[in-house]
Amino acid sequence: MQEEKAPPADDNFTVAVVSRVVVERVVKCPFGVAHEYAQQYLEGAEREITIKVPLRDFIRSLPRQSHKPVKLVFALHPDETETGRGHDAMLVEWHAGTRLFPNFHGTLRLRIDTVDSTRLTFEGAYRAPLGGLGRAFDAVVGKAIARATMWQLLHRIGDALERREAEFTAAQGRRAS
Repeated sequence: MQEEKAPPADDNFTVAVVSRVVVERVVKCPFGVAHEYAQQYLEGAEREITIKVPLRDFIRSLPRQSHKPVKLVFALHPDETETGRGHDAMLVEWHAGTRLFPNFHGTLRLRIDTVDSTRLTFEGAYRAPLGGLGRAFDAVVGKAIARATMWQLLHRIGDALERREAEFTAAQGRRAS
C-alpha cells in the first residue's frame, strides 16, 4: 500500500481577502411597488451613473469628493434568503475601470417593513486593489469609504422609490378630486 503525499507548498499562492459591507434604509414606499421602482431606477443607472467616493469625509485635506463614472450592471435573481412569498433580489455590480478603486459585487434585497414602508438591505463585497498596501488601506479607512459609497447609492435608490410613490399618491389625489 502506497502512502499519499501532500502536494508541495506553493509560496506564490495567495488567497485574496474579500471585504464585506452591509447598509440598510427604510423608505416610505409600499413593498408591492418598491421592486418595480427599484428595477426602473437601476435600469436607468445602467445607462449612466457616477459613484461619488466620499474621500473628503475621511481625508480632510482633500478639497472635494472624488467622482468616478462607473459601469453599473444589475440582474434579477430569486431571493432564496427569505421563506414564504417568492420574489427577486437584485444583483448589483460596478466596475470603476481603474486599479485605484475596487470592483464591487452586491445584492439589494427588499423586505416589508410596514404596510407603507419597505426595508432596503444592500450587501456587498469587494477585493481591495494594490495587494498588501490596498489591504492595509482598506483596514484603516477603505472599508469606511466603501460603506459610505454604498450608503450613497442606497440613498439614491431610496430617494427614487419615495419620489415615485409620492408622485403616484399625488396623482391619485388629483383624480379623486
